Amino acid sequence: MPYQIPSWISAQLFVRYVRPTYGGLRNGNLRSNGPKNLHFWNQFAILRERYDAERANVEEGAGMKLSKLPRSDDVVRVSGDAAQWSRALSSVFVDLEVEQLDPRQKLTSQIHRYPFGDLTFIRAVTRGGAHLVKRTDALIQQSNDNVFFIGFMLAGDATLSQDEHCAELHSGDIAILDSTRAYAIFVPRSLDALWVSVPRYRLEGRLHALSDILAQRIDGSTGAGHIASSMLRAALEEAPRMQSSQANRIANHLLDLVSLSVVGRVETTHGDRATTYSTSMLRRAQEYIELNVDDEELSPEKVASAQNVSMRYINKLFAREGTSVARWIRIRRLERCRMDLENPAMASRTISEIAYSHGFGNISSFNRAFRSHFGLSPRTLRNQDG
Repeated sequence: MPYQIPSWISAQLFVRYVRPTYGGLRNGNLRSNGPKNLHFWNQFAILRERYDAERANVEEGAGMKLSKLPRSDDVVRVSGDAAQWSRALSSVFVDLEVEQLDPRQKLTSQIHRYPFGDLTFIRAVTRGGAHLVKRTDALIQQSNDNVFFIGFMLAGDATLSQDEHCAELHSGDIAILDSTRAYAIFVPRSLDALWVSVPRYRLEGRLHALSDILAQRIDGSTGAGHIASSMLRAALEEAPRMQSSQANRIANHLLDLVSLSVVGRVETTHGDRATTYSTSMLRRAQEYIELNVDDEELSPEKVASAQNVSMRYINKLFAREGTSVARWIRIRRLERCRMDLENPAMASRTISEIAYSHGFGNISSFNRAFRSHFGLSPRTLRNQDG
C-alpha cells in the first residue's frame, strides 16, 4: 500500500522534510516514483493551499485551552532554535531531530514526567507554530533505545507517520510508535499530548501483527478507543499519587486495552487487506497460543499442526513480526506469570506454583527467562509489590 501523504502537507514541505525522513526505509526512497503513485504529485497544488491555511491558524492555536491535569516536579522547559529543541527532546524521549517549519513563530514547551510503575508518562505542553519531529534511521543506528510510545492527544492535533502508515490524531485519539523504526510527527500548532514510554517487553507480546498497527489512529470518541482514552486520562490524573505496585497492575490492564483498541481499529479499517491469508493465519496462530499457553506441552510444532501449515511457514509468519513461535509462547507465559506475581490475590501462591501453572516445567529455566526478559528476578518483583 503506498504511503498516504497527510492532507495538510504542501509539496514544498513534503519534499524538504518528510521524504528525507523516510529515505532509508525502502531502498533509499519512499516508493514515490512510478505511474501507480503519480497521484501524489498531482495532489501537491491542493495540499500547498491547505498547508498555507494551516499556517494562518497558528496564532489561534496559541490560545489552546489546556487540560486541567497535574503537574510534576520533573519538568523540562524547551525553547530556542531547532538544535536546542533536538537536544532537549532527545534527553527526554529518544534521539530525535526537530525542524521548525516557520522559524518566525516562537516555539516553547513544558514537559512533565511521571513514573508509572515501569512505564513513564510524559506530558508535553507545546505552544507555537508548525514543527516536525523526526526519528531517522541514522539516529536509530546510534541509539540503544528500544521502547514503544503510546501517543494520546489531550488537546490539539498531530499526525504520526511510520511504516507507510499515517495517523491524523485529534483530541482524545491514540496511536502507537516503535522507537526502533523511523517515524515522523507533524504538529501544525500548539499541542498538549501524553506520551507513554513503554519498554518493549511490556507491549510486544500484546500486539498482534506489529507491522499493521503502528501509526494507526485509535478513535478516542467511540468503542474500545473511548474506554482506553478515558483510562489514559484517569491514569495521568492519578500518576503523581500512585505507588509503583499499584501502577504496574493498572498498566497491565491499560496496555491490554490499548492493544485491543488498535487491533480492533485495524480490522475495521483495513477490511480485506487485514484478512489476507498470511495475516489471518498469523492471528489464528496467536489466538491458539493464547488459549493453550498454560499447557506445558505447547510447542511450535503443535501450533503449526493446529493450523495445518508447515513449521517453515509458521516461522516465516512470526519472523515478519521480528519474533519466532517459541519466543512468542515464552513471552505470553512470562507476561501471565508477571501479572500473577503483581496480583495481591495471588500472594499465597509460591513463585514455583505460578510458573508451573503457566506452562513452565523447570523453575531454574523460568527464573533465567524472567530475569532476561524483565530485568529483575520474580522474587525481586514480588518483594517490590509487597
